[in-house]
Amino acid sequence: MNAKLLATFCVAMCTALSPATAQEAFPSKPIRIIVPLGAGGSSDLGARLVARKLSEELKQPVVVENRPGGNQVIGIGAVKNAPADGYTLLWTTSGIFAAAVVNKVVPFDALKDFDPITLGGRTNAVVIVQNAVPVTDLKSFVDYAKKNPGKLNFASTGGSVTLLIQHFMQTVGIDMPVIAYKSQPASMNDFISGQTQVMIDRPSVYKAQIAMHGRAVAVTGAERDRDIPTVPTVAEQGYKGFEIDTWQAMFIRSGTPADRLSKIKAAMAKVMADPELRRQFVEIGVEPAGSSAEALAALSRSDAARWKAVAAKSKFEAE
Repeated sequence: MNAKLLATFCVAMCTALSPATAQEAFPSKPIRIIVPLGAGGSSDLGARLVARKLSEELKQPVVVENRPGGNQVIGIGAVKNAPADGYTLLWTTSGIFAAAVVNKVVPFDALKDFDPITLGGRTNAVVIVQNAVPVTDLKSFVDYAKKNPGKLNFASTGGSVTLLIQHFMQTVGIDMPVIAYKSQPASMNDFISGQTQVMIDRPSVYKAQIAMHGRAVAVTGAERDRDIPTVPTVAEQGYKGFEIDTWQAMFIRSGTPADRLSKIKAAMAKVMADPELRRQFVEIGVEPAGSSAEALAALSRSDAARWKAVAAKSKFEAE
């Protein structure tokens, strides 16, 4: 074989083998998970638990990077602007689909720019009423709110929480001012001091920090919460169909090569089935889930439509 033929043969072989080689090599460097929320919250903790297990599955470091701000827009935008190569993942909450409603400018389309990987976990919310308000359950709270307009207001941390509050008020047929705070501690402090009379928070937070100051009248999810099992759901108390919780999930940039997408999905399926990880999720107040990409896609479409409808029906103004 002369030199020219040998060179042609080598080029052809390299071309034929390069896709397989690339597929076998992924991942060949650290992967990062961007969390569009601050450190220390349940979403951040969930991401870090997942990162540890995912690193074991993929045999590469997996690093969590917090990018809070703008009702998640900054962090989600960072994932959209990253290369679609499988090395940047998004661990976010259901707030990703509220972002398009609560922000005037959103530099991404959550349904088109990201592919779903798996649902990670769910967190209930609980409606809490100040002890000074003479109510005992959801019915008496709704009756009191209707008979005493102007006496109650709702504390919120803004964004998707305000949308949840609006949806709740629309469902039970009440209307009251919603006071937006820049942080959860500020919201809680004013509730405890009596500056606000109603708030929504996680059951684990209520149990640990607020129970002495307020009464839990309803859980917003489909089922009662393990932290406060005696508190009935909104649906149980006569408002059928109201089932809202906050979920955490993993997404990836649309356009990621199919082989890399499949590898991430397979690894995450093992991660979310891991008994130790599921136990750790419960410890941080998150109900472990796990799902197919198709199920997460359906949930995403449903949430996007819901929050758009809630905003259109309410007096909500984008920030």
